[in-house]
Amino acid sequence: MSTIVAVFAHPDDESFICGGTLAKLATEGHRVVLVCATLGEMGRRMGVPPAVTRESIATARERELRNACEALSIARLELLHTRDKTLEIQPVEALVERVLGVLEEERPDVVITFHDPLGGHPDHCAIGRVATRAFEAYACTAPSERTCRLFYVAWSDDVTAFKRYPQPVIDMVTVDIQGTKVQKLASFRAHKTQSGLNRSIWGSERQSLGQLSNWEYFVHAQGPRLGRRDSLVDGR
Repeated sequence: MSTIVAVFAHPDDESFICGGTLAKLATEGHRVVLVCATLGEMGRRMGVPPAVTRESIATARERELRNACEALSIARLELLHTRDKTLEIQPVEALVERVLGVLEEERPDVVITFHDPLGGHPDHCAIGRVATRAFEAYACTAPSERTCRLFYVAWSDDVTAFKRYPQPVIDMVTVDIQGTKVQKLASFRAHKTQSGLNRSIWGSERQSLGQLSNWEYFVHAQGPRLGRRDSLVDGR
């Protein structure tokens, strides 16, 4: 079995973007670890109707994140407690060392993060840069019997935009998450302050599941080529 470390910026990134894949990997018996850089305490969404304040939102979002991790069967949550909306101005080396420390503890086969600049949000891009550097440092020192791959989350199966930037594109991986959409929906709903505006996922379970895509997408950027294009790990 493999170990997967996902490195994201905010609570809900793991659920909204690739929750189905993380749940699928966990269901298959792999160890899934999440590194979350901030608690999203500067976010504008406070629930519908508002359920938190600026003073209480960090505590609420951490609780939501832990509930989402349980829904997705994430084995370990590592919080960096970096201030929200400041990742791009944080000392880079310090953040790289912290993420690298998790990689050295977990010895992952797969690292998932955001692409810079295609992650969009400045915090997404910043944590993507940090995770990429940590991956490269880890890959250089990992035991010879271990191989590790780096994947960037993508919004579709089109790699054209990715090829405009220096990071290599080895392959596009398209993951069928039909079997874990229930878990993804549960994680969406766990992040209630952030998903409350999305009324499509708060109807009946059948209707809400119908609103979720059957697919999630990843760009394989570094590491050995996979034998298939529908999984992030070998042998699946």
